[in-house]
Amino acid sequence: MRSASRPDSTLSGGTQRNMSKTASKLQLILAAFVLLAALGASAAAVAQPEPLSGAERDGFLQWLHSLETAVAAREEAELPEAAPLYPFDTPAWDLSDPRPYRHLSISKAVTELEAEVNARGGAGRVGGNLSSTLMALANARNYVNLSEYDSALVWYRVAAEIDSTGSFRHEIAREGLACAASANDSLAMAALMTNTLGTDDLTGRQDELVLAYRWLLTARDTDSVEHLVDKIEAHREVVTPRLRFWHAYALGWLGRPSASLAELRVLVRDGGLSHGLSEHQRGWVLSALADDYFLLGDSDTARGLYRALADCAVGRLRMWGKNQLAGLDFIEHRYLSAGAGFEEVCEGTRFGAWQDQACAMVEIAREMERIKGEGEPYGVAQFYRP
Repeated sequence: MRSASRPDSTLSGGTQRNMSKTASKLQLILAAFVLLAALGASAAAVAQPEPLSGAERDGFLQWLHSLETAVAAREEAELPEAAPLYPFDTPAWDLSDPRPYRHLSISKAVTELEAEVNARGGAGRVGGNLSSTLMALANARNYVNLSEYDSALVWYRVAAEIDSTGSFRHEIAREGLACAASANDSLAMAALMTNTLGTDDLTGRQDELVLAYRWLLTARDTDSVEHLVDKIEAHREVVTPRLRFWHAYALGWLGRPSASLAELRVLVRDGGLSHGLSEHQRGWVLSALADDYFLLGDSDTARGLYRALADCAVGRLRMWGKNQLAGLDFIEHRYLSAGAGFEEVCEGTRFGAWQDQACAMVEIAREMERIKGEGEPYGVAQFYRP
């Protein structure tokens, strides 16, 4: 008598296991078809970019060698990465600074400056001459050095009001933005950012524009980032290498790899200079250049760039190059090579959460290789024909 709770109980255990394996294989095959079809459709939908010129390829290698040299020298000296602190772009506090009474000196200067301004009847009634603007600006900077950002913002506003000739408008705008960012004053930041985004005179305001990009990207303000991108596109004459870096980063963040790639190609074409960028930022240029070619469907150019990264001496870039080469092998059906690459990335030095995906892909690549080898009974062998 058959059990009502187990309608398949008449099947042998071996038959059930074989059916289960067959179903699992079919599910994996279907998943593989969906994945590869999606990748193929994505690559076909995007026009491939022009390959790197000889000068751009040489520039890429110069950037990489320059970065390797800088990292090796720093590590040999046992120093941390010298990344300027946001938002003032100043170096980190030096514990060996021989000025133990620096803050007392600044406090005294603030007191003396305010006393002089009050003796003249207030900063707003001094007449807007050069000395009064410098006095207000000095007060603002001293308050910044004391980390008294609210008071500093007051003095930046005073300086802007009495700078009738506009001699210090660039310093006031850039430093005021940085001060508002440090104070995390969203209202003050919005008011200052309106001035930055609304101006048509961008000459000499590159540092201010960089700070605007960084704030808007951190705030994930897509509309304002797009507005700033359009503004800079209309004033290409003001673009410096450092501003170009943030412009390229913003374009990538907006999902415009073709436009971002164009900016990155100009950057590497200029050779291996640091351009005031940190080690991580210089590394991003190198990896993003390869990634954009990958995203735009030029696997050959991307593979060449990833190989250079995979052979370099900078750990994070080396591991990323190996990870991406494994990804290319996977989508090109070289599953054994892909699995070995993903395994190396998984077991290597930890640099990011993306290595979790590499760990997961190891077993998937091995299973795909098994299905590829046993694929004829399931009608998939023709998919792998050259």
